[in-house]
Amino acid sequence: MTNDAGEAGWRVGVLFSQTGVTSGIERTQLNATLLAISEINAAGGILGRPVEPVIYDPASDPKKFRAFAERLFQVDRIRLLFGCYMSSTRKAVLPSVEGHRGLLFYPTLYEGFEYSRNCIYTGAAPNQNSLQLARFLLSTYGNRFLFVGSNYVYPYESNRLMADFVVQGKGKVLDEIYVPLHAQAKDFDKVIARIKKTSPDVIFSTVVGSGTADFYRAYRAAGFDPIR
Repeated sequence: MTNDAGEAGWRVGVLFSQTGVTSGIERTQLNATLLAISEINAAGGILGRPVEPVIYDPASDPKKFRAFAERLFQVDRIRLLFGCYMSSTRKAVLPSVEGHRGLLFYPTLYEGFEYSRNCIYTGAAPNQNSLQLARFLLSTYGNRFLFVGSNYVYPYESNRLMADFVVQGKGKVLDEIYVPLHAQAKDFDKVIARIKKTSPDVIFSTVVGSGTADFYRAYRAAGFDPIR
């Protein structure tokens, strides 16, 4: 891409899944990124040069995120990368970003306990949301919690911290259940059975991707109040 003066645009990498288990949310992040780029370009670009997105679809796969990040740095010669949703994909990409002295803009809340000079963490960490949420849930709904999450790093870490906040607030964690990242409807049978058995005051879910809808459907089909 060149402007009227023949100058090349600023090439930036964009890595959000357009297919795969987390594509539903990542497509919204992709659209927001492209909207921001189009608005910047409509306003004259950066220093008179347009921003040119170089886009790949990592298909919700950490290995593909890492491979495409390497391609962006080595082949496409970008220095700035927008992307990643799951913490597992961020962790897969960061070594490449750091190795090439690039910069990653990460747009999603995350579990904290990580720092890189090559990453701008724009999402909230647990001290900015989980602590306040735990206090609200304990004071509003009760002190008996059941945790449900997808089987990868963010749910484990998020639930570990939320459990600390719950116990500090004199609450109790009844159980902690994990389903596959590529969960199917049948994977939630044990979750629903456990909910029926324990009757928690609060269900704290860190299920991500397409499995979220399956969980909500199973919960409603079991006759539970869908607003709780």
